Amino acid sequence: MERAANTKGGRQKVSNGNPAVPRRLYAEWLAVAIVASLLVATLVWARVTVRLDNILYDRALEADRRTPPDDILIVAIDSASLRQIGAWPWPRSVHAQLLDRLAAAKPKAVGYDVLFVEPTEQDAALASAMRRVPTYLPLLVDVPGTNGAPFDAIDPAGDLKAAAAGIAHVNVGFDGDRVIRQVNLEEGGGGQSWIQLAAAMAGTKPDPAIDTKRPGLWQERPVLIPYGGGAGHFQTVSFTDVLSGNIPAEFLHGRYILVGATANGMGDSYPTPSTGDTSQMSGVEIQAHLLDALLHGHVITPASPIVQLAVALAALWIMLLGFLRLGPSATGYLLLGLLIAILGGSLALLHWGRLWVPPGATLMGLLFVYPLWGWRRLHTLSLYMTEELRVLEHERDDLPQAAAVASREVTTQAALLRGAIDRLRDLRRFLADAITHLPDALFVTDLEGRISLSNDEARTLAERLGLDGGRGAAVGPLLETLGAAPIDADGPSEGGIDLRDDQERSYELRWVAQHDAADRRIGWIVRIADTTRLKQAERGREEALELLSHDMRAPQSAILTMITQEGAGMPTDLAARIARQARRTLDLAENFVQLARAEAKPIDEDEVDLADVLIDSADALWTQSRARGVVVDLETPDEPPLLPGDRQLLTRAVTNLLSNAIKYSDEGGRVSCVLTHCTEKARLVITDKGVGMTEAEQGRLFQRFARGRREGVGLGLALVDTVVRRHGGTIACETAPGEGTRFTIDLPLANAA
Repeated sequence: MERAANTKGGRQKVSNGNPAVPRRLYAEWLAVAIVASLLVATLVWARVTVRLDNILYDRALEADRRTPPDDILIVAIDSASLRQIGAWPWPRSVHAQLLDRLAAAKPKAVGYDVLFVEPTEQDAALASAMRRVPTYLPLLVDVPGTNGAPFDAIDPAGDLKAAAAGIAHVNVGFDGDRVIRQVNLEEGGGGQSWIQLAAAMAGTKPDPAIDTKRPGLWQERPVLIPYGGGAGHFQTVSFTDVLSGNIPAEFLHGRYILVGATANGMGDSYPTPSTGDTSQMSGVEIQAHLLDALLHGHVITPASPIVQLAVALAALWIMLLGFLRLGPSATGYLLLGLLIAILGGSLALLHWGRLWVPPGATLMGLLFVYPLWGWRRLHTLSLYMTEELRVLEHERDDLPQAAAVASREVTTQAALLRGAIDRLRDLRRFLADAITHLPDALFVTDLEGRISLSNDEARTLAERLGLDGGRGAAVGPLLETLGAAPIDADGPSEGGIDLRDDQERSYELRWVAQHDAADRRIGWIVRIADTTRLKQAERGREEALELLSHDMRAPQSAILTMITQEGAGMPTDLAARIARQARRTLDLAENFVQLARAEAKPIDEDEVDLADVLIDSADALWTQSRARGVVVDLETPDEPPLLPGDRQLLTRAVTNLLSNAIKYSDEGGRVSCVLTHCTEKARLVITDKGVGMTEAEQGRLFQRFARGRREGVGLGLALVDTVVRRHGGTIACETAPGEGTRFTIDLPLANAA
């Protein structure tokens, strides 16, 4: 809560807001950002939102139902087949007969979702049938394995493995809710690699980049199964119908055929997103859905945790940056937009990009960070408001205050705010009264010159000129009527000129920029003072000075002339006394005129060589110094000291000072004048060895009509002091009775900062 006062131009400047507030908010924002980022990372890596993601995924699949393809057919080991052929398991000769039927129809491939891991006497017949049609068999993977092994991989028995077109795994992955949504296209262990059964039928090859020799059972290339429908979605024929020849070969020709159990009680059925909570889907149908996805480009790839984290953090940080840049209402819309974008984008990627980016962690992160930031922001602003109101309560504003209520205690924000509002109202009333009763016309405008506030004098002036001076009117036409150009919005922050209207009235126009608490220019304060009487008084003053400078000096000059030319018969002593008094009168008139002009005349900004001023003064006093036998020593630097100022006034001041030094020096004495300069200032030291001055004389040294023990006019040193001060310099005196006097003048140079 720093406040810096700048008195230049009479304006108090308040620092740009309160720097503690941005610092506090940034600190709170950074803390919220770190906490929210860690939370999102935890949600992603720990899969905390997997249930929400699964619900969204399942609902999205319901809208992605597809017509079953014609190139996939299921040969079901159903209840009718069990009744016709007998209890399970069937002899392998039965399976060989089925494959013979299928081979005759020439399908593209057969996926036989039945385990044949125990050898039998009928394996040769089955193997022979398998060689006539591309047949893919599953292997059995037991986890854990025997004798402490992590797993056991059991291939189909003997000739069956050699006769198969491929050995594949049929493992499925259960999610936390025991629903099958994904499989791994490739699994392996112990240096072996197995493609998933449906993937093998679709022609998927092993990934050579996978390290198959890593220990344990590994699983790679996960994909989500895009179920196109529920149980019974694919064309299905009974095992016994194919075996008995009831299915024409043309119906089987060119198709991918999956053989598997669908009968209840065979233990090969599972819950899926498309079957709901009350039914299940057979394993062979799950294989069919995966095969359909692989063949027709519907397979869905789950985003990796890295991708999920990147998406979640990107959305989160957009929200966090919005907190810094946007207001509360806009951040609410931003949150809504991000929620819609994340959810809609996730569903769009699933439908058109076949990529599933679970949105749950991102949604929860956004819904968490929004109220968290709102809480911390309100907390910080509440603390700031309380502190500022307390500071305002105890600040001295120099306004007249009403008597305080004895029982009033500022203990809550509401009380503090009420007090601040009351003080603001008092301040507005105070300013309104002060502006209204100003003797000069005052306009307060915006940067474009539109009047927002004016006093009675301002409105009266505008009416006299036939213009509008009320709120909302433009001040530019009024200034143009007085002969001034409109104020430039980008011009200097202050300025002024003197004006005269067509009725010979004089005005002083002054303007200064108006700033807000952050030091931004927001408008102008324009003052127009009627200076007609002041100008008349100045003209009278000038006439009086002319009277002193000419009409009063002329008789004294005439007296001196008559004494010189016609005073031969006059006693010498009397003539000298008359001449001396006449000269004193002339000096008095000259010094008075010069002092008045030095006080009122604007200082010229010409470049003046102070060494030349000193030499000119010494030359002008040569007659006086010679008459008293005083030697004037001048010491000037090689490089002349240049300063901005009025050469005539400076010469007069140095002449007065040097004249006094000569006058009060002993006859035959010496006066030293030393001129030096440094980077910022010039110094002139004038020293005499005369009578000096007492302390009482020093106290009134620069007063008007003050003089020492000798006769002299008491305006010379007052003129010197005035000229030095008006040039931004200082003058000092060192003296003692009988020891002479030293005057030191310091003046700023032209190149001083």
